[in-house]
Amino acid sequence: MKVSTVAAALLALITVTIDHGHPAERPRERIRIGVSSKSIGFFDTWVAHEKGFFRKYGLDSEVITIRPNLSVVAVVAGEIDYTLMTSTVIRSAVKGMPLKLVTIGLKSSFHALVGRGSFKSAADLKGKKIAISNVGATDELVARALLQKVGLDARRDLTMLSIGASETRFQSLISGQMDAATLSLPHSVLAKQQGFRFLGTAGDVLHIPFIGYSTTTSKIQRDREQVKRVIQAQMDAMRWIKNQKPDAIQFLRQFFGTDEATALESYNVYTPLIIDDVRVTAEAVRAILDAEGASNVPWTQVADGSLVDEILARGR
Repeated sequence: MKVSTVAAALLALITVTIDHGHPAERPRERIRIGVSSKSIGFFDTWVAHEKGFFRKYGLDSEVITIRPNLSVVAVVAGEIDYTLMTSTVIRSAVKGMPLKLVTIGLKSSFHALVGRGSFKSAADLKGKKIAISNVGATDELVARALLQKVGLDARRDLTMLSIGASETRFQSLISGQMDAATLSLPHSVLAKQQGFRFLGTAGDVLHIPFIGYSTTTSKIQRDREQVKRVIQAQMDAMRWIKNQKPDAIQFLRQFFGTDEATALESYNVYTPLIIDDVRVTAEAVRAILDAEGASNVPWTQVADGSLVDEILARGR
């Protein structure tokens, strides 16, 4: 009797487990995301990757540092799934590459043109060397606009060299290889702390949205639900950054290896620019098209706002 009673109890326990237990976890889908540098420009992506927001939506993420022009080629070739090089994507889509921007994370770029402390203004850069990430990238647009403001032609009056990520540009500046560089956060703050001078910022000359996820038109059609889960992870990361300030600053300190003051200053520059719902709008995309000299191109040729709209409509 005792054996049968125990057996019955075990059978009941197994039955309960089968009926009410958690189903086996579905394998996570692997995604590869291209960013141009380990900088705070991609704060939301680093947070989503490191803090588990991609995993929350069944995604196994890999974040890859890659030059902007190479990232768009890699996406089209299927070597990576998503890129955050907003200006480069739009520039490429205007030329016919099958890419579309699906989110916009920030209201504006926060790139700064930083030069030697002896320079008084961007006009002093005539005949000098400036480090940029890549032709057509947002930081290059900022540099060109700042130089144009002081009457310099970026192609004729100085040398602009594409040397890659913000941290690489920062090192080229402090080593003396370059006279000036376009820098993202936290490298612009670090350069200022070391005696270099701000010669202008994106906010002085350009008001274009910055940092959004893009992918191919075929992926949007084929893997639409996956793209929406990537967007949801970005939304969650942005919300965490805004609402968890102490934790976000601690993340900046640890992940980027900065001190408290640099992390705080970078955070205070970044957070006011966040677009809470990461929505792509015609107005925002047209601002980028105007900056690229492509005002005649329909915004829907280079962007798709319907995915965010669908997420918001169902209340996430």
